[in-house]
Amino acid sequence: MDSNDTPGPTSPRFPVGSVVLCGILVGISVVVLGIASYFRLSPETNALRESAMGGVNGTWNKTIALNIGFFTTGLVRAGSHLFKLAPEPRAALDTLQGAEVGVYKLQADAGWVDHRAILARADREMSARGWDRVVGVSREHELVAVYVPKRGLSSRRMKCCVLVLQDRDLIVVGASGNLDPLLHLAQQRLDFKDTPLHFALR
Repeated sequence: MDSNDTPGPTSPRFPVGSVVLCGILVGISVVVLGIASYFRLSPETNALRESAMGGVNGTWNKTIALNIGFFTTGLVRAGSHLFKLAPEPRAALDTLQGAEVGVYKLQADAGWVDHRAILARADREMSARGWDRVVGVSREHELVAVYVPKRGLSSRRMKCCVLVLQDRDLIVVGASGNLDPLLHLAQQRLDFKDTPLHFALR
């Protein structure tokens, strides 16, 4: 037999249609997951919500739950540079790196609510996630609590979660950002040109 007639190794072939179909399916999955993330709260903010709801008897109805992350706020910041903005809104846009909010309403009258028990439960849940409460205000039918991470906070990396419970209304908020643009603006407004402003928490 002629050596030229010996069959060589065959290279695998993938149907073009299958590759295109897989690409389309992957693209659709990424889009669906991306859209779903806009309506899903972070674990910390969700823990605050559950802590408040667990301390109030009744059924809660969701009004809105929206989560805008780093990618979306980055696009907004990039797009805003196409417009001439005043220093204040420019600093606010440059500061915000992510925000989320959940608003819920209780169907019936909440009656008496044990704010101390809600705070204790929220403190345990947030502490397990590495967060500490820095503000806790309770009076009659109102409760406000603010939490920040125990470590890693600075003017460039600021994060907080807020719980507001008022009668039948519950609001949970999460935000992250870089405070340097606001501090720089404050430095200019206060004319502290030779005194740099710093912010840091441990």
